[in-house]
Amino acid sequence: MKVNNSRLNWIYGLLAFSAILGSCQQPGEDLTDRKRRENEAEIDQYIKQNNLTATKTEQGIYFIQTKSAPTGQAPQTGDEVRYHYITRRLDGVIVDSSDIAGSNPATVILAESNTTGITLGQYAGVLKLRQGEEGSVLVPAYLDGGRIGTLLLPQYSPVRYDLRIVSVRTEEQRILDYISANKLTVTTKTDDGLRVIKTLSQPADSMAITTGKTVTLNYTGKRLNGTTFDASTAGTFQVKIGEKRVVPGFENGLATLRAGEKATLIFPSSLGYGVTGTGSGTNRILPYTPLLFEITIVKVE
Repeated sequence: MKVNNSRLNWIYGLLAFSAILGSCQQPGEDLTDRKRRENEAEIDQYIKQNNLTATKTEQGIYFIQTKSAPTGQAPQTGDEVRYHYITRRLDGVIVDSSDIAGSNPATVILAESNTTGITLGQYAGVLKLRQGEEGSVLVPAYLDGGRIGTLLLPQYSPVRYDLRIVSVRTEEQRILDYISANKLTVTTKTDDGLRVIKTLSQPADSMAITTGKTVTLNYTGKRLNGTTFDASTAGTFQVKIGEKRVVPGFENGLATLRAGEKATLIFPSSLGYGVTGTGSGTNRILPYTPLLFEITIVKVE
């Protein structure tokens, strides 16, 4: 499988800079250099002792593929990857894992520097594997995101991640999956990926929503996993069409409706919060996240 080395080089370029900053907090640069050499020696010894066939990437991690699925979907920036992992020290002690027994994989949206919820070592491993494949990466500590360290996994310890890719889904695939799973009938689909599902229609003589109109509405904003990130207070949210004060998918969806109608709007991140996302905490919208809005049009004037 061909891996996008430019993305990996970019990631590890950031890591190299982080390592320089981190080393300023150590007793001296010699400590950092020594730990790197020790990590390399530990990993080399581990590979030999376990008779592993490992490929060293140009970034400095070691990749071992244990199950191949050549026709599986390869992950790209913007994709959602569901995966299982086991984190081990090189002495075999398990430090962390996904919920393998409960068949509840970890989920990550690949967004390069804006990616959250995954270590850099895991990220590098995920990029090497297709859907259905399994493998491991052996990662020197300085290439794992400048970890602080814990009792189970000290700061300068190399680490092994065993990975199994459960699914790889683009934004478009995730939207189609949602529509299919919920047996929705799309009323309108635009070339830029907006879907409108009308759940209550009104006659043609009802007030249409056009540029310059002020729309009073109720809405609930959700992610495709069903979690709510925002909601209006009944009858208090207003939008003037054309002022572009809301994300394009929301405004463009409203422009397909009339007074008194109800609809569900579904659109990709290109019509939402793009490659950076927005918000924080429970309201956080991650990069490359499709959005869903349940809309009730109260008044158009």
